[in-house]
Amino acid sequence: MKTTTALFVLGALSAATNAAPAPTVDTVYPYTGPDVPIGDWVDPTINGNGKGYQRLSEPPAVKPASEKPTNNVNVISLAYLPDGMNVHYQTPFGLGVAPSVKWGTDPNKLDQTATGNSHTYDRTPPCSLISSVTQCSQWFHEVPIKNLQPGTTYYYQIPAANGTTVSDVEKFTTARAAGEEGEFSVAVLNDMGYTNAAGTLKQMSLAVDGGVAFAWHGGDISYADDWYSGIIPCESSWPLCYNGSSSEFPGGVVDNPDYLEPLPEGELPTQGSPRGGDMSSLYESNWDLWQQWTNTITTKVPYMVLPGNHEAACAEFDGGNHELSAYLNDNKANSTGNSTNYLTYYSCPESQR
Repeated sequence: MKTTTALFVLGALSAATNAAPAPTVDTVYPYTGPDVPIGDWVDPTINGNGKGYQRLSEPPAVKPASEKPTNNVNVISLAYLPDGMNVHYQTPFGLGVAPSVKWGTDPNKLDQTATGNSHTYDRTPPCSLISSVTQCSQWFHEVPIKNLQPGTTYYYQIPAANGTTVSDVEKFTTARAAGEEGEFSVAVLNDMGYTNAAGTLKQMSLAVDGGVAFAWHGGDISYADDWYSGIIPCESSWPLCYNGSSSEFPGGVVDNPDYLEPLPEGELPTQGSPRGGDMSSLYESNWDLWQQWTNTITTKVPYMVLPGNHEAACAEFDGGNHELSAYLNDNKANSTGNSTNYLTYYSCPESQR
């Protein structure tokens, strides 16, 4: 587990590139674990059975117009282009048409339309198995808005398509012209996740309200690879143990009241949190929830990211008794493995490699 992320605001210059091609997944060795790995022995269900660790939900970027939506825009984020801005948004299902964004310099007159492209990836589990369409993303839409003026505020709106609801009118400001003199501020952060990061999000929000130009997140973004921490027993060699009122923290002071909440019935003391993992006991749900949690930032300023070690694989380490390798390699839940049963790249489901 990590300490609270530090946030720095400082002068800087920026450069941005288009998104890299989709990664290639190595399937030489098949995945041999459970259909859907879930880091909770008490509640090993996709949508939760009311037992075990907490199941969080986060508001989507766009509030659905109906009580039972069939599709929704759950995440919106901005990223710099050399001559404009890329508007990225996410939905559980496809749009049926090319993604588009209406935009202009007047919030009451969005008289321009930009179109882009969509792509989708496998997900474990797929959004079709998630009970709430506002808590899952499997389709990713990129709409570049090009040939914009530097240092200019523009307004944008995502139209409805295939069951989604039209978004509110949002705004962004383009980067200054290259070589332009003068100062601007950028928020720089690393190692965020969710647990212990509420203060970071608060300071980020204050920075955005104060006019920060963009955020630069240098890796270790959502800590999705901590999804399994709630099945790894506490160990004397690791200074964090979630055990209700007897929880232990590095340094000896438990300064996060979440960790004083009683252990759910049936759960044992572990290296996890009241949510099992950092935010969820399902790997890809960590990503969806974290992105929705940060929508208040990413809809307003470009959010530029780099990968870190916590983005490298679906799991970072095993338990002392090889609990995770037994689960992912041999499909043995609530069990132990042996010293030769290692976690590898191929231990992860193909959608998480």
